[in-house]
Amino acid sequence: MARFNRHRDRHPDQHFETTALQANLNQRSLQSGLIVVAAQPIKLAIGIGGTMVLARLLVPADFGLLAMVQPVLSMVDSLSNLGLETATVQRQEFNPEQASAIFWLSLKINTWVIGGMVLSAPLVAQFYRQPELTHIVLCLAIGAASLCVSFQHLALLKRQMQFELLTTIDVVALGGSTVVAIATAWFGLGYWALILQLTVLQLIKAMAYWHCCDWRPQRLTTSSHSQQDLRSTLSYGVHLTGFRCLSRVGKKMDRVLLGYVDGASSLGLYSMAYRWAYFPFWQIYYPLFDVAVSSLSRSLSVPERYRLYCQRGLLLIFAVCMPALAFMFITADDVTLLMLGEQWLEIVPMFRVLIVAVFIGSLYRVTKWIYVSAGETQRQFRWGLIHTPVMIVAIAIGVRWGAYGVAVGYTVGMGLLSYPAVVYCVRQSPITLGDFMGAVWRPASASILSAGLLYLTPLNLPSISPLPIRLIIESLIYVLVYLCIWLMLPRGYTQGKSFISALMNKLQ
Repeated sequence: MARFNRHRDRHPDQHFETTALQANLNQRSLQSGLIVVAAQPIKLAIGIGGTMVLARLLVPADFGLLAMVQPVLSMVDSLSNLGLETATVQRQEFNPEQASAIFWLSLKINTWVIGGMVLSAPLVAQFYRQPELTHIVLCLAIGAASLCVSFQHLALLKRQMQFELLTTIDVVALGGSTVVAIATAWFGLGYWALILQLTVLQLIKAMAYWHCCDWRPQRLTTSSHSQQDLRSTLSYGVHLTGFRCLSRVGKKMDRVLLGYVDGASSLGLYSMAYRWAYFPFWQIYYPLFDVAVSSLSRSLSVPERYRLYCQRGLLLIFAVCMPALAFMFITADDVTLLMLGEQWLEIVPMFRVLIVAVFIGSLYRVTKWIYVSAGETQRQFRWGLIHTPVMIVAIAIGVRWGAYGVAVGYTVGMGLLSYPAVVYCVRQSPITLGDFMGAVWRPASASILSAGLLYLTPLNLPSISPLPIRLIIESLIYVLVYLCIWLMLPRGYTQGKSFISALMNKLQ
């Protein structure tokens, strides 16, 4: 609480001043990245622990009901604020008048968005033939509305790179919502455990953002200059929103079609496999996204610095995510058994297929850093016009074979689109295709080779009990092999040494 109050002592106008950040941007960017990464073990412990308990207290159909409404939540998240929160972070110059103008405009937009969500509740229930979805959507609308009214406070905290504070809020919200979910499941309320978990998480975050950022919107009479500036910001946000909507239609169509065709139980199995396939990537991508966008946006005026920051950020995410994904592919049976229990072992085949999709698709996902930080949301939207139809067709073909067919279709779509997405993204950005692929190929090669050796080399570890000990030993062996292969690759030692040296210098 003392940390929260310390941030309330700041003068409101200081939320808009970034001169001090520019003077020390390199170190501040690195420290912010380290803060969010260092907090991940705590968030992982809470997230994994909560999932392990809930997976044993609930049934796949409970998770399937939440997965049915996830597309609605994604569309609400895409449309709310029309991307103006990201525009706030990306802007080089920003003042209280502009912040207030954006807040009141967003309030009008969000009123329509949340209203549409409420009105859609019975339609969603009718589409899936699940009457309980009406009350689920209405409950989730409460949490969504709370985040909508706190977006500007969150954006200002991100703009000032207050990621230590934001990470603390995330941990507290995650812990509190997990306790609520487990207690609800323990008392036999089924799917309501998952619904309340998400709603409480959002409510805690929204209240914390308002408390920690003491800026408050003012009623203003905007000048013609302000109106023009607002239109410029809105243009950025509209194109970003358009891309979000298009891409999320493609990303969520797998759950929509599978839920409609096969029902809640099949969708629950697929959504759990999807969640765990993306788990390693999400744990570093989402925490680093805000740090990356803030840092890259502040360095956009110096192309060489932008390239350097981008290369380091890409190298970090690929060097951590790709080996984790490859290891999970090899040990999918043991990971599923440990995390979810025997009743979930049937997800293993689609789990492995989706891991391949995440491994390849991680190249496409990180292009968002470049588009958003460089203000190229219009080009991002254009790519969405290509990406979404291809993904929908691939998934629609796969749904004929159930959940596994959807997983295969999703993976094929990602395989076809990821490299062209990177080529299109970097074509007009400060970073080149060589810079991008230079950050990818060593982690990818070392991960695949390490996984292959672990699979082909008999370690006689299956006899080791208990299961967590066996997985720990296998992971340690894998990490050692991964590092050795990395160092043996061309310029692997030089790249690793350079990255670690930069890291150590900034920590001193």
